[in-house]
Amino acid sequence: MAEEKKRRAVATKTAAGIPKFVRGNLSATLKAKEEGKKVAKAFIHDGHDEIMRAMDIVPAWGESFSGVCAAKRDAEKFLQKAESDNFSRSLCTYATCHIGFEMAREEQGGAMPEGAPWGGMGRPDMILGNGQLLCDPRFKWPQALQHYLRDVPVFVTNMYYPPWDPNVDHHEQEKFYVKYCTEELHETVKFCEKVTGKKMDWDRLAAVVDLSDKTWDLFVDTYDLRKAIPTPMDTGDAMNTMVPITFNIGTQEAYDFYVELNNELKEKIAQGIGVADPEKYRLIWAAGLPSWFALNDFQYFNGKGAVFPVEVTYRDHEKIERLDLPKTNDPLERIAWRWVRYWTHWYDAARKIPGSTPKVARIIEYFEDYKCDGVVFHSAFSCRSWHAGIIHQAEVLRKVYKDIPILIMEGDIVDISSYNEADTHNRIDAFIETLEAYRNKQKN
Repeated sequence: MAEEKKRRAVATKTAAGIPKFVRGNLSATLKAKEEGKKVAKAFIHDGHDEIMRAMDIVPAWGESFSGVCAAKRDAEKFLQKAESDNFSRSLCTYATCHIGFEMAREEQGGAMPEGAPWGGMGRPDMILGNGQLLCDPRFKWPQALQHYLRDVPVFVTNMYYPPWDPNVDHHEQEKFYVKYCTEELHETVKFCEKVTGKKMDWDRLAAVVDLSDKTWDLFVDTYDLRKAIPTPMDTGDAMNTMVPITFNIGTQEAYDFYVELNNELKEKIAQGIGVADPEKYRLIWAAGLPSWFALNDFQYFNGKGAVFPVEVTYRDHEKIERLDLPKTNDPLERIAWRWVRYWTHWYDAARKIPGSTPKVARIIEYFEDYKCDGVVFHSAFSCRSWHAGIIHQAEVLRKVYKDIPILIMEGDIVDISSYNEADTHNRIDAFIETLEAYRNKQKN
């Protein structure tokens, strides 16, 4: 244990500032009413971030709060509360944990549930949702919330993008989907104007979008530094350092955070400081949300000399210039183009790999660019839509890289009852042995 702690001590100092971001986001929802601001129950990667920032709407992030509950191992009471009204535990536990929290508050006449992690969240004045074309809870979660928050208006968009089809040229379809998304965003603005009673400041929105693009590019440049051998930061930290770009995009604080992280990683590279000492194996976290209550598993990998210089989760961004977004004076159309290309960027690469998908194409590019030795997936049982296809992705990878070591971990994002630390660590141990055997075979 002492050796593992010593090796993990080289985690980035910048990541230690993440709790301040998360606490700040939660406390902002509680202070909003005093400041005359509206609170919106919001969902990550929904295209609404800049609209909320430009209109001084304070986002209350449901997934983030459920993740906090999980990380503090204090989600069970909210999961049970949701179960008491027939919400199955097999549903998305981000959703059920959050719904249970809102149920508990409403049953207490609006009083914050006792012991709510980090003070809980403020009651929303509106709910903004987005199905993302892949997540059923993104449609049903807002509806379920409204069952308890009866006076809170709901607005859910689709934000469609061209579906993956290897036989269809998505470039011919993109303009149609961008037009659709732009119109949805304009309707979102109208909804927010109605609820807040204030008009959109379009110049301010344009400035927020510019700052988002600037932060987006800095995020990509900073994470690219992890290609260095030894890597100065792995996925264990990335599951924290993703917070500013995921929950604070469009703010100066988010941009400044990545400036600090960028400088720290460059300094570590210059000094040859890596996550593990020594770094024996480089792995890619190829898919799956983590078990927020078991992030120490990354430290267990590190203690074995295994590091994750790259991950797919919370790493969908690509340099704005590489997305080649068409010029437009409409900031909402700018968001729409970025949204569509955010998904379709990997389509062309996928067509070059028989039987592949855009997700697999991205894994392969990262695997090679970051010089990885093995692949780890995490299949969270209550998040079926996001984790669907992991078995297929693994099979395609085995065809591209013969005998490549692949570990598929199983668990959940919030529900700790699905987790057994001893069994998980035993599986990791066996995987490390497979990595070593694969490495020796490659040498011979």
